[in-house]
Amino acid sequence: MIIGIDASRAITKQRTGTEKYSRELIFAMAKIDQTNSYRLYVGPNYDGSFNNLPNNFKVVIINRNKLWTQIGLSLEIIKNKPNVLFVPSHILPPLTPKHTVTTIHDLAWKYFPEAYSPKEIRLHDLGVRRAIKKNASIIVYSKSTFSDLKKYYRIDDKKVHLVPMGFTSKPGDGDISNKITDVSNSPYILFVGRLESKKNLVNLIKAYEMLRSERKILHRLVLVGKPGFGYEDIKKEIESSKFSADIFETGFVSDAERDYLYKKAELFAFPSLFEGFGYPILEAFAAGIPVVTSKISSMPEVAGRGAILVNPKKPFEIAAAMSQIINKPALKSKLVRAGNSELLKYSWEACARATLKVLESK
Repeated sequence: MIIGIDASRAITKQRTGTEKYSRELIFAMAKIDQTNSYRLYVGPNYDGSFNNLPNNFKVVIINRNKLWTQIGLSLEIIKNKPNVLFVPSHILPPLTPKHTVTTIHDLAWKYFPEAYSPKEIRLHDLGVRRAIKKNASIIVYSKSTFSDLKKYYRIDDKKVHLVPMGFTSKPGDGDISNKITDVSNSPYILFVGRLESKKNLVNLIKAYEMLRSERKILHRLVLVGKPGFGYEDIKKEIESSKFSADIFETGFVSDAERDYLYKKAELFAFPSLFEGFGYPILEAFAAGIPVVTSKISSMPEVAGRGAILVNPKKPFEIAAAMSQIINKPALKSKLVRAGNSELLKYSWEACARATLKVLESK
């Protein structure tokens, strides 16, 4: 069987969740499958990432910058048709083989349209509608996204497959900058993610102010990530806080620096308003720190028993949960143990095997 995979997003330099998913899944499939033949479609910016994969994996470079998917990938599929096409982190091309599989990561643009351009919304919507029209098999990695698909589209439940995300705790390589080591010299609460409105950082900062009303709590709040939509409101909230000097923004950090910050943190606060999966929760579990997260969207599903779940729209609840963890060592230890247990549910090998099962079905 010939399996074609759109690997164009897996070779980007700064990889976010969807790109990491594509990349890790390809490497995991290479470990478990020596039977099928694979064609990995990449653009002219190919960096050699897949050169050391087994012989049943072939890299196909499509030398086109504009309309890579619409024209370049479509023409390649016409000339050399695979038995199945898998698009793990992008829109399906207009021309596809009969058996096609795609992953839909989330429908955040339905809940926060203001954070997306009209063009981005059209493309996201086109991606779902094209998958439905082509009768493609759709992979989702949370029940929350499955529910959202049924809420907004007329979709055949039998075409949707729940395949849990994979996870591997791999230490990042590289040096730790002085600014990162400096911030870890005193206790701190950590947030990791894009600094944008849907991450609910304004309410997290308000909760942090409430927490600091406890005299013995002197923790900093460390925000890791690049600014996104709504950052102006977040910055305003920081600047108006009487504890602004203890709120530290790192900007983008390397994998090694991110891992370092996780391991040194007192707790991980992630009261997001929406997540397709909530991967940082697993990163916190792997680092052995307790988690406070939201009881909505996919977060309860991912966190399981390893976190205190709160109403993200109520800063007092967020503050109270953080206070409990800081003041109750036994609770902290209990959450860490539970987080370790939840982490066992997620592996890239299991994700690859379940994905391969979808690809091989007809």
